[in-house]
Parts: sequence; C-alpha cells; structure tokens
Amino acid sequence: MGGIQSYLRDFIGTQDPSTITVFASTQDSQEAQAYDATLDFEVIRWPRSVMLPSPTTAQAMAEIIKARNIDNVWFGAAAPLALMAPAARQAGANMIIASTHGHEVGWSMLPVSRNLLGKIGKEVDLITYISDYTLHRFKDAFGEDAKYRHLPSGVDIHTFKPASTIQKLNTRAAHGLDSQDPLILCISRLVPRKGQDSLIKALPAVLRKYPTAQLLIVGSGPYEAKLRKLATQLSKNVQFLGRLDHQEMIDLLATADIFAMPARTRGKGLDVEGLGIVYLEAQACAVPVIAGTSGGAPETLTPASGVVVEGRDVDKLSEALLKLLDNPQLRAEMGAAGRAHVEEKWAWEIMGQRLTEILQGEPE
Repeated sequence: MGGIQSYLRDFIGTQDPSTITVFASTQDSQEAQAYDATLDFEVIRWPRSVMLPSPTTAQAMAEIIKARNIDNVWFGAAAPLALMAPAARQAGANMIIASTHGHEVGWSMLPVSRNLLGKIGKEVDLITYISDYTLHRFKDAFGEDAKYRHLPSGVDIHTFKPASTIQKLNTRAAHGLDSQDPLILCISRLVPRKGQDSLIKALPAVLRKYPTAQLLIVGSGPYEAKLRKLATQLSKNVQFLGRLDHQEMIDLLATADIFAMPARTRGKGLDVEGLGIVYLEAQACAVPVIAGTSGGAPETLTPASGVVVEGRDVDKLSEALLKLLDNPQLRAEMGAAGRAHVEEKWAWEIMGQRLTEILQGEPE
C-alpha cells in the first residue's frame, strides 16, 4: 500500500464508517475482495489498476453520488483526480475537498500540468496540504481563489510509544547488538533524496570516538547497491536490514539512540521531502531526531526535539551525531520533548477531529 493510500485509510479510520463510501481502483481483484471484507465501510471497486479522471470514471463516480445522495466528495489525490470535480458537483455534491501530498510541487513547475492545477483550484471548495513548504511551492498554481486547510498525516501515539528498558534490550539482542552500542537508525526507501549516503560518510568521524557505534539502515530501493558499496569498509558498523514487518520496525525505532534521515532536495526542486511522517513516529517513541532541510521535513521538529542539518554537509551531520551521542541527558530531554510535541499536535485523534470539522464545513 502506497503512502497516499495509507494516508486515506488512516483518515477514514477516524470517521463514522456508516457515513463512508470509497470508490477505489483494483490492482488485484482477489486481494481487493479479501481486503475489503475486513473493512467496516463500503468500498466500490473500479475495475482498473489505476484510477484516472476519464469520462467513464467520472460517470461511474457521478452514479455513486446520485445513488447514495452523497453530500461531501473527497478526492484523495488532488492531482489528477480532482479534475472530476465538475462531474461530482453536477451529480449533487455540496462540498468537494481535494488533498495534496507533495507531487503537486512538480506539477506546478510544468506549464501543462500547472494549468490543470488551476482548473482544480477553481472547481473544488477546499484544498488540503501536508506542509507549509508544499503549500508555498504550489499555491499560486491553484489560483488566487483557492482555499486551504492543513491536513497532514497523524501518528498513532498508542502504537508508536517509548519502549521499556527490557524491550530495548530484547530488540538489541535480536539484531546482535550490545546494550552499550550507540545505535543510529534510518528508516526509509533507499533513494538518493533520503541521505543514507551522508550517514555512511559521517560514520567514520563517529567511530573515532565510539568504535562500536552501529548504523542500521531499514528499507529497500534502487539506491541499495550504491549504498552497500559505499559502506564496504564499514561492514562491522553498518547493517542493511531491508524491509521489516510493522511491529519489528516500531520496536527498532523505539530502541534507537538517534533517528537520522538527512533528506535533501534534488532534481532542481522536483524531488523533495513533502513532510516525512517517520520523523514524527520517531519523536512519538521519544527518540531524538536529525532531519534534513528538504521540503517540509523541518516542520516535523521543534528545536527541543531534534536537529535540522543540510543533508549534503557530512561534517555538520557528524557534529550533530556526536553532540547527541556525547550527551545522554540531552537525548533524554529531546526524546521527552518530541513525545510531547507529537501528542499535542500530531496524534490521529487531533487530525481526525480536523477532518470532521472540514467535512462539517467549520472554519479553521
């Protein structure tokens, strides 16, 4: 399940299921049928692997709206699905919401797709955004009359939570780590934007002072071979764990001394970190965070809960790592501040209430 799909699934979970009808594409009919049977809201499957705003898709959507007297229509991906907003309005929708996720930044930089964003901005009642950065980048493209509301992903603070000492020891043992080994963790797709290469390059400076420090890299992706080659001389201190199951990932996240993902913007601004929910999940586990400067990543932290570094500056990154490893008290204070930050501003209970207010037409 992709990031946008997870975003929508989790938000839907905050609402009354009896009021929800989902119109979704179908990658695998058998898997979709089995998955839909576990849900407590209605799912109508469109027999296409990808949902595009074609006339036939718009007609099918309109028939659903009419048959169920649907008042509110939420396009989970503004670009391109909200191009069907006129059809939804004609079918009887009173409020039309469209959510952006970050790829609209790229759309806003190209003439044809920028024009499409302008059409969407004129037709929908509200556009949601995940970070101030993404809003700043694409706001002009949607037009001066568009209205916006901040609606990023939330964090399940009951699942992502601090681990006990025993839990941390057990998790370390499961990965062959000593209880005293400094543990730096990065969880992400293995792509150049995420900055795992900078972590590997920064590690020798850390090892001069902490020779048993461990960098654990979780995730998979096209950059893996290059990262493994870069870490050849550091095989005793760098582990590539691949993709982990959800609980194993949570356990490891809550055990880390530092979570670091020094993301940096690439591709002349086209390849950018929209937000970075994993930074928030780490803070929910009371783990201090080192984030990159890319896109909305800095918005996930407070100065009390983490450090923001330029992802290409290996010296600054090693300095930040050493500062935190040198000071257990600072790490504890940052961890506590991060947990409080997520509880107060990013919990799913808060985000779900925000969506409810949006659907009820309440002003911000």
